[in-house]
Amino acid sequence: MPSSRDILARHAATLQGHLKQRWMQSHSLGIRKSFYVYEPPGIEHLTALPVVYLFRGHEREWVNFAEDTSRQHSTAIEDIDHWISAGQLPPMLVVMPGLTSSNNHVPSLGIDMPVPPTGGLDGLGTGRFWAFLNEDLFGRVACDYPQTSGGQRLAAGFSLGGYTVSLLAIHRPGYFNHAAMYDGLFMWPGHCDPREEGKGETDPIWRHSALFDTALGNPRNAEALRIWNPTDTLKRADAQRLRELKRTVFWIASADADGQFGNRDRSRYFGRLVRSKGLRLGFDSAVFHPDAAHNWHWTDRFLIRFLREALANEVSVPL
Repeated sequence: MPSSRDILARHAATLQGHLKQRWMQSHSLGIRKSFYVYEPPGIEHLTALPVVYLFRGHEREWVNFAEDTSRQHSTAIEDIDHWISAGQLPPMLVVMPGLTSSNNHVPSLGIDMPVPPTGGLDGLGTGRFWAFLNEDLFGRVACDYPQTSGGQRLAAGFSLGGYTVSLLAIHRPGYFNHAAMYDGLFMWPGHCDPREEGKGETDPIWRHSALFDTALGNPRNAEALRIWNPTDTLKRADAQRLRELKRTVFWIASADADGQFGNRDRSRYFGRLVRSKGLRLGFDSAVFHPDAAHNWHWTDRFLIRFLREALANEVSVPL
């Protein structure tokens, strides 16, 4: 994988704005944590600037051209910068936090892990990533970039990042104006796959995948499975939470198939649940495109469409 120096050098040559790697001492994690920030051209003269948080795993993924083999010409940030320069997107601040171990092998999911991680994995610290985001990072960005005061807040995530966005949107109702999820690994209600009705807790990914052993325990911590399930939180939301959630537009889309139709069906279920609660959906269809796949090429396309539609009223049209 390219180094941060390589990533920054590439973007220094291609952007009208600026990509920066920032570091912060996280009180919640007890470690220094890196994140990337894209600053649009002329940021020092801007006010009420929209801020967009992008989630996946490692902080490099949205800005690494070689994250997989599907990106053809540009990274997500190069695409955003291009459309800002073309006047098709408004200037915006884009923040890309890391939610994994430094080697990207262990995801945190954006939750507070029930047990602090062991094994000397760099980048996880105490494992309190929900606190890192909500008590450390969001406030740090607001302090460092007063230009975002009064601007819209948006979040977008791919795959596990889609789960993290659903968690933030539901557990911090109304904080984000727009919450976008592409091919998200949403939790089933009660971790029971409704496609296998009557078979109990039938979600092998969330309940048994070794990938989540550090974050959720092995065997699984029952309380963690319960409190970090935004699907269940939305299902039992009271009137006050629903009033707050109505301030957020949910943009949910997926690839058409992933072998078992897992993320497609999860996306359809979560979208139906959002609609049943009287909340707003940005897209009419759960399938983003018949050819869409679980890769960065299609994620980048999803991101640009989401931003263009969500921020359409923010773009100045010359007279």
